[in-house]
Amino acid sequence: MISAAFLKKHIQPRRLGARPIPSDKSLLSAIKEASASGIHYLTVMEKERPVGIIPLIETLSAVESLGTLTVKEFMCTDFSIAGLGQIDFHIYEAPTVQYVIVENAGEYLGVIDLADADRYYDTLLGDIADMISQLLDSAHNGIIAFDKMRNVIVFTQKAAEIYGVDSSRVIDRALAEALPESSLNQFMFESGAMVDHQCMINGYSILANRTPLILNDEIIGGISVFQDVTQNELTARELRSAKENETYLENIIENSYDGIYITDRNGLTLKVNKSYERITGVLKEKLLGRYVQELVRDGLMSCYITDQVVNEKKPVTINQTVNNNQGLIITGSPIFDQQENVSKVVTSVRDISELITLQKKLSISEKMAEIYRNELFSDVSKSNVVCTSDSFKQVLHIAKKVAAKSSTVLLRGETGVGKEIVAKYIHANSQRSKNNYIKINCGAIPPTLLESELFGYVGGAFTGANPKGKLGMFELANEGTLFLDEIGELPYELQSTLLRVLQDGIVTRVGGEKEYPVDVRIIAATNQNLEEMIQKSLFRSDLYYRLNVVPIFIPSLRERPEDIPGLAENFINELNKKYDEHKILTSNFIDKLIEQEWPGNARELRNFIEKQFVISDADIMDTFVLGSMLSSDKSGEQKIIVNGLIPMSDAIKTVESILVNRAMKKYHNTHKAAKALNMSQATFFRKYKEHCVGKSDDEDIGQDGPE
Repeated sequence: MISAAFLKKHIQPRRLGARPIPSDKSLLSAIKEASASGIHYLTVMEKERPVGIIPLIETLSAVESLGTLTVKEFMCTDFSIAGLGQIDFHIYEAPTVQYVIVENAGEYLGVIDLADADRYYDTLLGDIADMISQLLDSAHNGIIAFDKMRNVIVFTQKAAEIYGVDSSRVIDRALAEALPESSLNQFMFESGAMVDHQCMINGYSILANRTPLILNDEIIGGISVFQDVTQNELTARELRSAKENETYLENIIENSYDGIYITDRNGLTLKVNKSYERITGVLKEKLLGRYVQELVRDGLMSCYITDQVVNEKKPVTINQTVNNNQGLIITGSPIFDQQENVSKVVTSVRDISELITLQKKLSISEKMAEIYRNELFSDVSKSNVVCTSDSFKQVLHIAKKVAAKSSTVLLRGETGVGKEIVAKYIHANSQRSKNNYIKINCGAIPPTLLESELFGYVGGAFTGANPKGKLGMFELANEGTLFLDEIGELPYELQSTLLRVLQDGIVTRVGGEKEYPVDVRIIAATNQNLEEMIQKSLFRSDLYYRLNVVPIFIPSLRERPEDIPGLAENFINELNKKYDEHKILTSNFIDKLIEQEWPGNARELRNFIEKQFVISDADIMDTFVLGSMLSSDKSGEQKIIVNGLIPMSDAIKTVESILVNRAMKKYHNTHKAAKALNMSQATFFRKYKEHCVGKSDDEDIGQDGPE
């Protein structure tokens, strides 16, 4: 902050132009002449000396009588005459008049209107002071300045932070009063500069430069520019700590049970630990300072992943066989520089056989089961809810509270997030848990049948109806819970009927007139934007407010990746029980699951794990199986994501199948398709029959001629 009063005192006041007129001149003619020349003040002269001042703006108040008034009748005599060197005295030290006429060597230079000057400079210098204050506050160093009287005129935000005071309570106050304990009170600025002065302020170690404040070759005060050097001392300690951490890290790397191999981005070997020597049987002396490309060429390695990690900028895992025919799992992880470029690659090497042995000895399945038990809420066993994330715990917390009441609940969230799981959880923890829980998908039943499904019908209500009639979902759920899934798909014409049932608690069957009272707890769910549907007149606002009594938003799986391990273990346990197998998921497999986006949420995760379960031949599922991760690019074409290793012949068949099928779908002609794949028509036809067409379809495929 900077003192506006200080700036005002050291800036030459604004001098306004004045036009001299004789005292006997007509007031009206004088005003006309002044207006024509852009002058705002008239100085009334007698014997070449000013005797009064007329501000033209004040003549507006007497405009009707200007023709009759004389100059002397209208002029103001509250003025003084000051030379150029006396202006400060008349304005700042003894301001006793309204106007000051500036004189120099017998010439009258203009008029200073003290009231106008106060208004003008208060506004102007206030803005300037604010701007300068902001500029000074942006400085990293603290700045304090004071005038000759040792009144504080500059006190920046950094200074306020170090001194622990409010700058607005310091500015324009005496230094000794505002900062009584500051060593600045002993600084004699008249004696010259004081450089690199060290002191302590509020626990901060301060280094200050103190110099006189000079304006127009005159010492008008002093200024101190200082910085907090506490961080420098901390930096020195951090450097010592960094040295210790470096030694500590070296010991960790060297004593890691897994082999660790570090290269730069170009593949130059920088570090190899003794576990790598033990696992691979290759001494580090043969590896250090050499490029991995050379090591592969010389047979010391079978392959390397440095280039792949650098290009993809993410961890890469592969299988590798070294010279002793030992199978390894190798994971390369990138280390980034400040420009987000890969600078080094850290590769961890693990013996697969050792891993399997350790996994069995440590009973991975029991450990994962324990994790799963910890992730379960102790009070949700009935609904089998897996929960680790704070966000989903909050959902269950709200659901548990609302379960004790009968309020209508609206579950919101993307498809597959587990809305039905939460609905069952609410029912299981409610007083209605011993009664029916009925679910109906409003989007899965044709609109013509939905009304009868919800409300029932009497015998003969429509063609094909049961002669005895049928109870609706509301009656079946009486004293229980009715879960209306995909409520946004409910036809508009049925929404008013549903609203009436919710409000009155009475159902009338289709084709009948008798009313049946029902006591049903409603839980609705949707993945649609109901508010937007209301805007488009696709959903009734009154039904929305009736359903939206207690809204619960269920976050997507990508917002709660902590739940993925528990869900994955739950799904694999269900599959093991279903198929009477004993497969387990490794931490590497689960890490890869966490890296995925899962737009289909928990439902997509479940389907993917089942696909991996069915395809994988291994009991320990560590990586994704080739061919089971197919995605589509923007053009709708399939891509193959390869994880792990399979026989080359199987890989070739997989690629051939995709390319042959894709070519046939695009060209619908074996000649053109074969040409696109650069093979003969006969070969294409044979591969198409082999990969894409069953024997029963052979007669429908012909070797069409060239077109």
